[in-house]
Amino acid sequence: MKKLIVASLAALVIIPTTAMAQPAGAAHRDRHDIREAQRDVRDARRDVRDARRDVRDARHDVRDARQDYRRDVRDYNRAHPWPAAPFRYKRFTAGTRIQPVYYGNQYVVRDYQRFHWSRPGANQRWVRHYDDALLVNTRTGRVVKVIYNAFR
Repeated sequence: MKKLIVASLAALVIIPTTAMAQPAGAAHRDRHDIREAQRDVRDARRDVRDARRDVRDARHDVRDARQDYRRDVRDYNRAHPWPAAPFRYKRFTAGTRIQPVYYGNQYVVRDYQRFHWSRPGANQRWVRHYDDALLVNTRTGRVVKVIYNAFR
């Protein structure tokens, strides 16, 4: 009987300690989870870095496109000189009536698509007046639209 009591007391002492211990490999899984979380953080940082690089590249592309546009306008101005000697600069506004001499054939801008301007309607044409572009109704002589400093 004495042995039975000692064995039961020993069992009572050992059972709670074994129940509180971690299962086999739990510490290893915890370390693995921590490493995975750290890897995810590194990946997220890399993604942010790549996104910033993409934004920077897009800004460079926009800057290059602006420079190309300015270069195209400059080249157009050099290739299409226009006689403005009899006139002096006047800042026209939409609705102003102008003389036919201002929208004669020598001042017509035919490649308006190059500058991303709207297509002229019936009896309308884009003309150049110094650095401004005017959309003129040729029947009435009225200025429909003005783009200031279009050829700068």
